Amino acid sequence: MPSDIVLSVVTISYQDVAGLARTLESVAEQTYGRIEHIVVDGGSGQDVTDLLARANPSYWQSQPDGGRYDAMNQGIARATGDVVWLMHSGDTFADPTSAATGVRALGTGGDVRGRWGHGRVRIVGDPARDGTVWGYGPFDLRKFALGVRPIPHQATLFGVDLLDALGPYDTDFGLAADHLLMLEAAAVTSPVIIDDVLCDFDAGGAGSTRPQSEHYADVRRAWDAAGYYPFGNRRVASAYSRVLEHSARLKQLVRERGRRTPR
Repeated sequence: MPSDIVLSVVTISYQDVAGLARTLESVAEQTYGRIEHIVVDGGSGQDVTDLLARANPSYWQSQPDGGRYDAMNQGIARATGDVVWLMHSGDTFADPTSAATGVRALGTGGDVRGRWGHGRVRIVGDPARDGTVWGYGPFDLRKFALGVRPIPHQATLFGVDLLDALGPYDTDFGLAADHLLMLEAAAVTSPVIIDDVLCDFDAGGAGSTRPQSEHYADVRRAWDAAGYYPFGNRRVASAYSRVLEHSARLKQLVRERGRRTPR
């Protein structure tokens, strides 16, 4: 692995001092030697500014912003590395070698600045799924675009030249702006699949707990924004997507009823 690849870890945070502390500690524990850590906090108050002053990451700010994707865009704009890894407050690397594992895999067989890739995550913070590992391979563009094989954003690395070509996250798209950007990235080049758990993902956030109907509605909106339609036809793709949505909602209902049933 080239030793001169600089990894820019970007962390966004708002009113989550405990989660931010875990993320800061995890980044500091990484064995990979060329990491800059950029923290963009939305103005959470004195406890967070005191924490950041003590931790002293490569760059930090704590001031109002336009929401999570505006904060992510600000963090990426501050990055000076070759690869960007978005590690939100509360999320942590799976172990101290995870950053090295990700950079090594992305750097195999190509220039990291023009590539992207993802590993797997271990879910934490959700009693129903705690400890579950997820992440899919090999990559299937159609299934990803349909929303049935999502990519774990927290375990995804982006080369900075690719990010420059794609442009910033769409701050008007809502909670699925990360899905949209990855769909646009996949239209340029398929991701490198990293067969390792790279991140412990805090599944208590809004993007992880919203209804299935919102997820699939955003998936369909992303087709129009990215100009990609599964099966090459929006009408066919939309009909298929609604069948998938109905099936997913039924499965979710069965799981919820099972959790409520006395044992």
